[in-house]
Amino acid sequence: MPTPQRGRETAEGIISQMQTLESKLNLIAQRIKTMEKNEEILGRTLITLNDKLDKVSKEGFTTSSKGEKVDEAKYATKQEVRELKALLDAINPLEFATVDQVKELMDDALKKRK
Repeated sequence: MPTPQRGRETAEGIISQMQTLESKLNLIAQRIKTMEKNEEILGRTLITLNDKLDKVSKEGFTTSSKGEKVDEAKYATKQEVRELKALLDAINPLEFATVDQVKELMDDALKKRK
């Protein structure tokens, strides 16, 4: 037969475990509340961004940040940029000398001849 001393120890142990579980449940409840608040904030942010995206798509990309119209003729298309890149790669202007470099070479050559 269990002695009264053991009964108290087990009762105290059970109460201690229940308190531990209760504090863990409280922590979980706080985390859930925080997650719900964050979810609400994310929802509002998403709605705002969607509104801004709709506004930009309706206005189009033909306006600058100052609200003035942009001349699209000033910009190259992707195809034109590709063609220019291929042309520059074929010519490779970095292999050529600059005017200043040619003048220096000529000066050096003239000095050597004298």
